Amino acid sequence: MSRDRAVTIRIPEALLAALIRAARAEEVTAGEFIRLALGERLADNAGLADPVAQLRRALRRELAAATDWVEAQRRLRARGFVLRRQAAGELWLHTWPLERRLAPLARLGVDPEDLTLRYRAPFPCHGPG
Repeated sequence: MSRDRAVTIRIPEALLAALIRAARAEEVTAGEFIRLALGERLADNAGLADPVAQLRRALRRELAAATDWVEAQRRLRARGFVLRRQAAGELWLHTWPLERRLAPLARLGVDPEDLTLRYRAPFPCHGPG
């Protein structure tokens, strides 16, 4: 038996349109986007510690604070992470210094193309991949 409950909310049309755009950008449904957003916002206050939500928040915070790829890597390394481009071209988050693959940035809610625009350069790639 599911412990989920259906909830109806009223929100302004502009907010609904923004919700739909954001959900599409993250390739999730609007309902899933709302659940993820609520989970992230309530995790600390409600004792619902969600390590993925905490990782997403920290990742977004560090990437938003960085002014370029070098600073982004420096900030992530300070938290035990690093970015690596895979052979298929996808940008992944890895642990640092052990270099264990965790997840593609897109799955963590970060659009690598947005970072390319923000940092005014493509992700620097050294060696194959």
